[in-house]
Amino acid sequence: MSRLLASALAMALALAMTSPGAGAAPARRLGAAVAPVRLIPKGTAPLAVSGLHSYFGTIEIGAAADGLVISNRLPLERYLLGLAEVPLTWPDEALKAQAVAARTYALFTLRQPPGGSAAVYGFDICASVECQVYSGADVVGGVGGSRWTAAVDATAGQTVLYEGEPILARYHSTSGGRTLDNPQAFPDEGAYPYLRGVGSTTEQGSPLYRWTVDFPLRRLETLVRRAGIWSATYGRLLDVRSRPSSQGFHYPDVVFRGRKGDTVVTAEELRDEVRELAPRLFPEAYPSPWSTASGRLPETFPSNRIDVFTTRRVVRVVGRGWGHGVGMSQWGAHGLASRGAGHLDILGHYYTGVSVGDFPDPGPLEVGLDWGRSSVTVRGEFEVVDGLGRTLVKNALGDWRFDFGGEGAVAIDPPQGFGLPLRVGLVDAPRRVQVGETVYLTVALSRPAKVRTVTRAATAYDDPGVRIAAAGRRRIIWAAPLEEGNVEVHVEARSQAKRVRTEPVTIEVFSKPLAQGATPPPAEPERPETPRFPFLLVAAGAATLLLAGILVWARSGRKLEP
Repeated sequence: MSRLLASALAMALALAMTSPGAGAAPARRLGAAVAPVRLIPKGTAPLAVSGLHSYFGTIEIGAAADGLVISNRLPLERYLLGLAEVPLTWPDEALKAQAVAARTYALFTLRQPPGGSAAVYGFDICASVECQVYSGADVVGGVGGSRWTAAVDATAGQTVLYEGEPILARYHSTSGGRTLDNPQAFPDEGAYPYLRGVGSTTEQGSPLYRWTVDFPLRRLETLVRRAGIWSATYGRLLDVRSRPSSQGFHYPDVVFRGRKGDTVVTAEELRDEVRELAPRLFPEAYPSPWSTASGRLPETFPSNRIDVFTTRRVVRVVGRGWGHGVGMSQWGAHGLASRGAGHLDILGHYYTGVSVGDFPDPGPLEVGLDWGRSSVTVRGEFEVVDGLGRTLVKNALGDWRFDFGGEGAVAIDPPQGFGLPLRVGLVDAPRRVQVGETVYLTVALSRPAKVRTVTRAATAYDDPGVRIAAAGRRRIIWAAPLEEGNVEVHVEARSQAKRVRTEPVTIEVFSKPLAQGATPPPAEPERPETPRFPFLLVAAGAATLLLAGILVWARSGRKLEP
């Protein structure tokens, strides 16, 4: 049998097994499982969660009254590697200070009764700005990830302590020149001896050290009317100005003056209203353009530390800083590190009367990623265990969907091809490529598998890159050798302990001579090749002859994986 015929038959076999008419196995559900369902990774590769990020450690899928609860269970030090709180290009000592503050904040949180979403859904700490911003394995896998890893590793176990206990290590982006006492920003909590206002004079590098927002007077009147701050009884809005707080707050009152009367709100009340209303009513203008990474302010008023005045029918708001203003200023830490301060000096400046020392590891913690979802898809290689500790699937591979099955139940939907024997066929490959060129090979898979290319040239090499591919017709990237000649190329697929290869194809690798005096063109990504092998007629005939036998064989192989 020729290699082209063998490849065509393999393609027909694999595509028939993964087509809708090949039996129920590709679309079969496993039914409902007792929550929480745990996805335990096999190997070191992270698991990717749809709509979120990739994560190291175990993914847990619970089922509350309002939908699925997605969480990530992993050790504390690995959790720290997934935090995305400051740019990873910052000075080393600023990164170390952030690592210690984040570790301390997590330890303090774990020692308190759960609150907020953690209390409702049963995890330890959330993944948003309400706790600490957690983006999982995507952080260390991105630009600067190695620097953040080094900062976490260099400070392993270091914790900010007061009287031997982890402190509430609050931090924020920019204070605007001085941090606040804790009760100034959180009046319901009271004072902490280590969260006292200190000067923060090294923040000028922050784009939010000072910021400005302008409102045409009529536009602001429209907004405050919608908010219920202003009404027709006051007449037309004529002037808006700030004044010291009448209630002793660190932020001012804002006075609105009209033809027939005045009204007063606090800067925090005004900030709350414009945060939601301004982007909704005037999305082209708010948040205002500014010299941040996004090109805009992070919110309409990044803080309540503002001065307001009116000139030429424009209300100007001049603000200072971003965030609550308590504890460590991240941009202040950046400035101190840039001037040569070490991370212990930075922490000692912003947290009053503390020490830094080791604290016992609390063991794994559970990070709440998302909740209230009707479904979620997880991609990777993992074991599926139900809430009773029973292993449902020992070797899950590919994209698995989990649906809300009612409180306490999760429905499991395997990927297409689950339970079928592993088969792979090489459908299409280019006949000739240039030295070092990157092109696509097209394969057909009977079930999800890890695939890679294997090349036999004058100097044999295997592609070290392994990717997970779904069942069906899929394209994979192949890079040509850096030497001329004919090479043989296989595609290898692996699932559990099963390993199969396609029949080899021969590809000619050549060097394109340059015209005299010409320079090489810049490299461009190869566009997908159109099929060049005359396999379609052969495949159609083979599929027709073998289809009945294939269907019987496929159905007989529909048992679950061991």
